[in-house]
Amino acid sequence: MIEVVGLRKSFGPKQVLRGVSLSVEDGESLVVLGGSGTGKSVLLKHVMGLFKPDSGHVSVDGKVVDQLSRDELFELRKSIGMCFQDAALFDSMTVAENIGFALTRHTDLNPTQIRARVEECLHLVGLVGGGELKPSELSGGMKRRVGFARAIALKPRILLFDEPTTGLDPVMTDVIGNIILDLKAELGVTSITITHDLKSAFQIADRIAMLFRGECIALEHPEAFKTHPNPVVQQFLKGEAEGPFLQDPPPLHHYHGQPAPPAPRSAHEA
Repeated sequence: MIEVVGLRKSFGPKQVLRGVSLSVEDGESLVVLGGSGTGKSVLLKHVMGLFKPDSGHVSVDGKVVDQLSRDELFELRKSIGMCFQDAALFDSMTVAENIGFALTRHTDLNPTQIRARVEECLHLVGLVGGGELKPSELSGGMKRRVGFARAIALKPRILLFDEPTTGLDPVMTDVIGNIILDLKAELGVTSITITHDLKSAFQIADRIAMLFRGECIALEHPEAFKTHPNPVVQQFLKGEAEGPFLQDPPPLHHYHGQPAPPAPRSAHEA
């Protein structure tokens, strides 16, 4: 469903992604771990087509994202639900209006049909009856769930979660993890979740990737990830201060490699 090949991205002199390659199968839940500043959010923005790679490419369902026309990119984005870290709700709107916003703008559904879809989405995230509340009346966990409901309103094929449990207590973290699993089971979506939360990662992942200094250094099923021989992975899992994770990076020429394979020009070539 999603293929990332040799993805490189710099902002001025700062190299953020240095040839990341990974894939996400149809219906799979991939969790991406890594320290702050390793390019996790930048990776998601390439999937959405918000950034253009310096080299390499991202393809979604065989379509190379940075080769799409404006209209094609618009259609792709309607098939992707983005769940932001801070929920990014409109403060002046009710919960129901937030969830129904995209339905109003991008579908021909009438108000009755929109209300029904909003209630369906609220049910999926465990917030039945909360449609008339304002964001200011919600807890942090409830805001995240409303953000999830809004993300699934257009029935996307892909869900992207940006730090869905940051700042939540352990109980609500577990609730959010269960909701992500429920959405996968109910909707059959393909998902990428970026997080620092190891408990949540192992709860929801079919596979786990780890980014370090702009490279994907591990991509394994959860049990294999726990025993991965890379010392950076083991230091991250153990949460220890001593180890290569905080050491100065090697010179930039260390990262120079072969150019990324050319982007496929069609779904058949992909």
